[in-house]
Amino acid sequence: MGYLRRLPKFEYLAPRTIAEVCALLAGHADEARLLGGGTDLVLQMRRREIAPRYIIGLKGVSELACVREEAGGSVIIGAMTTIEAIVSSAVMRKRYGILSETAAEIGSPEIRQVATIGGNLAGALPCADFPPALMVLGAKLKLQSQQGERMVPLEDFFLSFERTAARRDELLTEIHLAAPPPLSGGVYLKFHDRHSMDMTTTGVAAFVTSDTERRSFRDIRIALGSSAPVPLRAKNAEAALRGRDFSKEALEEAASLVCAQAEPRDSWRASKAFRLELIKTLTKRALECAWKKAIASSNGRKA
Repeated sequence: MGYLRRLPKFEYLAPRTIAEVCALLAGHADEARLLGGGTDLVLQMRRREIAPRYIIGLKGVSELACVREEAGGSVIIGAMTTIEAIVSSAVMRKRYGILSETAAEIGSPEIRQVATIGGNLAGALPCADFPPALMVLGAKLKLQSQQGERMVPLEDFFLSFERTAARRDELLTEIHLAAPPPLSGGVYLKFHDRHSMDMTTTGVAAFVTSDTERRSFRDIRIALGSSAPVPLRAKNAEAALRGRDFSKEALEEAASLVCAQAEPRDSWRASKAFRLELIKTLTKRALECAWKKAIASSNGRKA
């Protein structure tokens, strides 16, 4: 954990628009850090892991905090949207139950009031809970800078521990989600030591689309958290299940393939062997729960 000290000296910058943020990043990219909710950044600074000269506060950039439903049923989430706003959003509950359920299990009520979805992604921590849930939904991220904007699939965003595909002069502004297909359902399950305040030991997200007869997997996505240096898709297991009838044997095979692709580590929280057992168990549970949600849905609007 490290010893917590007073915050080091820094200059606080308070832009009001995305354009102003991009201009500040262009001028101070190597010496600045972005401040959203600050739940991770403040601790890093107090441990002296980082000591930026400038802090660019994003709280005044109102256009970054939104949950917006688009034509066709897609949804855009602003990067400064708080975890609590996702929990309480009627749009999230209607369209993407997996996200509102995931958000409700993150941290404490106090943390959920200030922590943001953008910060949860941009920190690139393996134990973050939103990445697996968003990956199985096929999320895409909008990154903006003075040079323009670009879209990056979330599964390509995480390069290594605490390192992402975003350049130092780029700002994560939005998370884009396509409308979920009919007969689909998703779930994110995690294991932690005692309660929701603990870091996730291992997490598994599954998103399932059933065929019209509610017998086989028309499509499937599986993603892991705290199971490798970065969040990852278990594509070998997905390929093995796609087109197959739902069965306990199919889930067992998929869970074994997920374990083969995972790269958990030994740590004081859990051994590699224990994490692999957790991954196997959580994968089977997540697939079964997602399947039940999919076949129970009438129009597929709640993922």
